[in-house]
Amino acid sequence: MPHLQRRLIAKLARASKTGLISVPAAARAMNTTRSAAALRLGQFTRQGWLHRARRGLYLVLPLEAEPGQKPAAEDPWVLAREVFAPGYIGGWSAAEHWGLTEQIFRSTLVVTAAAVRATKVEILGHPFRVFRVPRSRLTAGVVMAWRGAERVGVSGLERTIIDLLRDPELCGGVRHLVQILRAYGESPKHDFERLATIGRQTASGAAWKRLGYLAELLWPNETRLPAAARRQMTTGNARLDPAVRRPGKLVTRWRLLVNVDVSEFESRPDTP
Repeated sequence: MPHLQRRLIAKLARASKTGLISVPAAARAMNTTRSAAALRLGQFTRQGWLHRARRGLYLVLPLEAEPGQKPAAEDPWVLAREVFAPGYIGGWSAAEHWGLTEQIFRSTLVVTAAAVRATKVEILGHPFRVFRVPRSRLTAGVVMAWRGAERVGVSGLERTIIDLLRDPELCGGVRHLVQILRAYGESPKHDFERLATIGRQTASGAAWKRLGYLAELLWPNETRLPAAARRQMTTGNARLDPAVRRPGKLVTRWRLLVNVDVSEFESRPDTP
């Protein structure tokens, strides 16, 4: 590699975020215009020094990389931040982050307001499950988590719960949701008052119905959540698991069609 090219690649590597470099960041690193930077990045890609992750985003390959070696980003969370902005890590990935589940998911789940076409995509060796929402749903209850030297947005503990109640498919269905709720209730970090607060900011009517029903099932001594859920009741009936087609039995108190059996998770008094 010529000396100038080596220097430019080194600059790009230093300016990258876990190996990822955008056209604007490359322009700043090389002290040039965006159009000139884009041309240079394209040249380096054709020469095998970079790999195009998507339009405007590149992976700086290690100088010691073997020819034909499949490129892979270091951290899927940082990659998701760069590719799917604006958005955050949510669903089952957030549940794993907060220790609410021991189930292993292959894909990283991303909640985004970006204009994405596919809900399942693999980028630089990392599979993603992408869930699109309006931009207005991207703020309340989202926190920043450190990933090495980088910070990435992730749904906070209570926002994760509300997201899953609103869209159970974000954790693979209601049965897994109930397990996550039970883990949340057993966690010393649980905060039912904050859960209700985040719910008032982001929950749907169906989410409140699921929360009220499942709170009474799992935490019979907790009265604040069912009371809050009753105040937020909407008209019409919702399904406990919207992905299950059968209607189920209607629980009129919560206007909820219980179409999945979760009775095994019901809280029961300890017996001698």
